[in-house]
Amino acid sequence: MTTSPEINAERLWADIMTMGAIGATQGGGSFRPALSDADREGRNLFRYWAEEAGLAVTVDAIGNMFARREGSDPSLPPLMIGSHLDTQMPGGKFDGVLGVLAGITVVRALNAAGVTTKRAIEIANFTNEEGARFQPGVMGSGIFAGLLALEDALSRKDDGGAILGDELARIGYAGSLPVGGRAVHKYLELHIEQGPEMEKAGAMIAAVSNSSWGCSGFIDISGENGHSQTAAMSTRRNALVAAAKLILEIEAIGAENEPAGMVSATVIRNWPNNRVNIPHLTKLSYVAVHATEEGRAKIIDRIEAAARRIAGETGLAINATTSHYRQRLDLSPELAGQVLEVAKRLGYTSMMLPTLTSHDALSMTHLCQTAIIFVPCRQGISHSEKEWCEPDQVTAGAKVLLEMAMIAANEA
Repeated sequence: MTTSPEINAERLWADIMTMGAIGATQGGGSFRPALSDADREGRNLFRYWAEEAGLAVTVDAIGNMFARREGSDPSLPPLMIGSHLDTQMPGGKFDGVLGVLAGITVVRALNAAGVTTKRAIEIANFTNEEGARFQPGVMGSGIFAGLLALEDALSRKDDGGAILGDELARIGYAGSLPVGGRAVHKYLELHIEQGPEMEKAGAMIAAVSNSSWGCSGFIDISGENGHSQTAAMSTRRNALVAAAKLILEIEAIGAENEPAGMVSATVIRNWPNNRVNIPHLTKLSYVAVHATEEGRAKIIDRIEAAARRIAGETGLAINATTSHYRQRLDLSPELAGQVLEVAKRLGYTSMMLPTLTSHDALSMTHLCQTAIIFVPCRQGISHSEKEWCEPDQVTAGAKVLLEMAMIAANEA
């Protein structure tokens, strides 16, 4: 006997809080960078919950985890629901986690109602979406979609020199399955918005229309060594001073481009980095994003112009380059429309939104039709211990995800 599937809101919330306790921080967030001991514990818990729900769990060579609920026709490509369990250092309880655990909640609802879908449903936990410990981010889904090379990823090192492939093996998640190379019917990802627009509009659900134009910038500033206690102030060629000037310039450029675009210096490395030496080399990195390609180009041009001006003012050599260009991607209009229709049917206010940041779903657009379902997060804060999503918002997203899954998993 079958009944109408229903989301167990209390269990989903409890699962999110339980996962958040792994690597819990004093500030209320989580510290589970990819392939850390805490990431292993989070993966083990995901595996336990998936197997408890009757799912078959497999792991591929980059550590992506897939929990499969078989359909009535195993020959059909599966519907995939997913996101990631790794966090920033520190991060919050909801970024990525919501999408993975809501997927398990959807399967539990189908199990409880006695519903068998035509297509299999796979819940994916993609490796190293955040890129906090190993770069680049969105790694597991990128390799799955054929956008990144497996061997290159396995050789990446963290700041301490640990090799990604070795760390995968150490935590027990260097799987034997090939990465990708198989068909996926559709991909659904539930995620917090990571911005303030839904709160401003009073929307409970958003369908993502497209991504934005992004890039990373790398700036090397070369000065000259000297004794910090004896060198004449008038002759010092301090690379760190020039970096400070440029950091302020970059921040001002970002502020002037908001809300369509943003940029901040996010990484600084300094040599020799001790108190008694004037720095001779400082390296900066920034990440830029804009709603338009032209806007991204203008941000880069302004940063490079500022670098040239500061180089002239200080007499230091400054070399600025850009890479990791991210082009706009359009998600499935059909699926976005379905998200809005489902939200309306369930009584939720909804809207269309672009996403400024990357998600595993953007990798999956290269393989299949993809939808990102947003729910609000308090004040748009994410990648922070202050990241928060209310229980009713979590439930709303899961209910929309369930309806979307039942549609997609029963398509011929």
